[in-house]
Amino acid sequence: MLIVLNSTPLIFMAKVGLTHILVDLRLEKITSPLVKQEVVDKGKDIGAPEAEILEELFQKYVIKIVEPKRRELITRLHEIRGLHGADVHTLALAKEYDGMAIMDDQLARKTARIYKIRYSGTPYLLIRAYTQGLITKELVKEAIDNMVSAGWRCGVEDYQSIIRYLGGIRR
Repeated sequence: MLIVLNSTPLIFMAKVGLTHILVDLRLEKITSPLVKQEVVDKGKDIGAPEAEILEELFQKYVIKIVEPKRRELITRLHEIRGLHGADVHTLALAKEYDGMAIMDDQLARKTARIYKIRYSGTPYLLIRAYTQGLITKELVKEAIDNMVSAGWRCGVEDYQSIIRYLGGIRR
């Protein structure tokens, strides 16, 4: 399966020290040049400590950088008020490659539903890592708590839903 990573999942996986999961996940991982620019170049400009770690993932081709080609879709998505360029490119790549967009922004997720683009959020990466035997359930819960503490937006109902879902999974 191919996943298309948006900025927020990359930033928060790095903030909680779990980028090694991205290395070990048995998934093809791509993103757009705009996402790389946002998390690495702009991250370095503002002194974000995770920018260096994420740059290394790109340099080692853990995450491949791919330019979306479907210009008509990109043009339509750019017309949606509030949808950022990185969101547009993430959605366009997911549609183009029949992959799953990994994004946390609510407007981007709503747009994905409208355009019939598969999507999930950062918790998907953690749960997938658990099901592949890379981390424990306890580490998934701890990572989610740490992401929330670091500023990741997650409503109480969503948080409870993630924890409930995790509790029902067996490896």
